[in-house]
Amino acid sequence: MYKAVKDLLKYWIEFIGLENRVHDFQYIIDDRFFKNFDGSEIKKGSLSCLLHLNKTDNFIDLDFNITGSVELICDRSLDVFEHVLDIKKHMLLKYGEENKEIDDEIEIISRNRQGINIAQYIYEFIAISIPMKKLHPRYSEVENMPQENELLYSSSPDDIKDSQENEENIIDPRWEALRKLKNKFN
Repeated sequence: MYKAVKDLLKYWIEFIGLENRVHDFQYIIDDRFFKNFDGSEIKKGSLSCLLHLNKTDNFIDLDFNITGSVELICDRSLDVFEHVLDIKKHMLLKYGEENKEIDDEIEIISRNRQGINIAQYIYEFIAISIPMKKLHPRYSEVENMPQENELLYSSSPDDIKDSQENEENIIDPRWEALRKLKNKFN
């Protein structure tokens, strides 16, 4: 546990002593970062996080810009592949009586709070950006192609009629020889 705490110390931002203005912080997120989160499906990654922190008397505005890639395992083939991420997230920390999360983007923090560790925010932003269905890029074209029944439901009646007429005009090459034989005897 000590190692995890030590690894995440660089993500601690001390509010006391920061002037009321915009401050920029740059973080490199690598494999060691993900090892600090138990049960993480992300084991490897190479990302960069640029944080714009705007401190005022009433709130702290955090703008995260996370770019890079993580290594995922394809749900279909179990092949390892790189998944590119470009994440832009916003957090607002308002001063109040007690620490309380209002929603995904707003938290109330007490005025006597000395700082915050943003590692959990970064991890959550990355984790929620991972698709539910992890597919190797070579399967993306196949997945994006509409299925036959999807075409029927999304097409207008005229489109369906045209599609059926085109199918009728296309003759299976196996039956073409029989058709020629039939025409020869008629």
